[in-house]
Amino acid sequence: FFQKTLTAVKNWFTLFGWSKGQNPISIPYSLRRDVCKVQMTSSQETGFKQNLGKDTKTVYDMVFHLSGQLLPGITSSKPLPLDPVERILQLHWQHSTLLAFLKSQGAYLPHVMPEFLLEPDDYKKWIRVQTALKVDGKNSDILSNKHLFILEDSIFETMSKRAWTDVLLQIYKVFILTRVSSPNITDQFSLESVHKMPRIKSEPLSSNIYSPYERTILTWLNKHYEKNRKTVWKDCQKGEI
Repeated sequence: FFQKTLTAVKNWFTLFGWSKGQNPISIPYSLRRDVCKVQMTSSQETGFKQNLGKDTKTVYDMVFHLSGQLLPGITSSKPLPLDPVERILQLHWQHSTLLAFLKSQGAYLPHVMPEFLLEPDDYKKWIRVQTALKVDGKNSDILSNKHLFILEDSIFETMSKRAWTDVLLQIYKVFILTRVSSPNITDQFSLESVHKMPRIKSEPLSSNIYSPYERTILTWLNKHYEKNRKTVWKDCQKGEI
């Protein structure tokens, strides 16, 4: 089930998640990798910029395309710091900002930690940096009473794949499902069969699981299921499927 969900998410965002056409993605690999368009490279103690190409699309480009909003303080055209520690802290801050922005739009992601969105090597560096900060007794705003999750490689990969999938699902929920309109269902069919349909309340606070937009889609699905099921199974004997 999870694999089918991941495939569906990957296909939708590949087709519709980007401006200027399709952009094939892999979850979580391309999303973790493509975090900036410019890379700083060290060569004989001097740094130079390597342009990764104008066609490089980052997760921030995707969020901007779907929401029309820029994440505060983040620009994918700015290279990450050359210093390894500063680079990890910058990446973690960017992922924290992304999660905070999505939550402010109504996304439900309490189980996704920013470090789960890092690449495996960066995650290990993050753990080393945070462990060193704890040992040194330095006060880090990033730690701020949060538990440090130290995961094995295989567990981290599973967690990262799930985290990125959930992030994409929540992006779809808060930026795409909100476009669903709620039609006034008053046609004769609905009035005749409403007592047979599973009741789904339309009030905004009537469910702590489904948003009003999701309930609109569920109501639409139930309506057409009820309309067609007698045609599809009209010749079935009573009690049979």
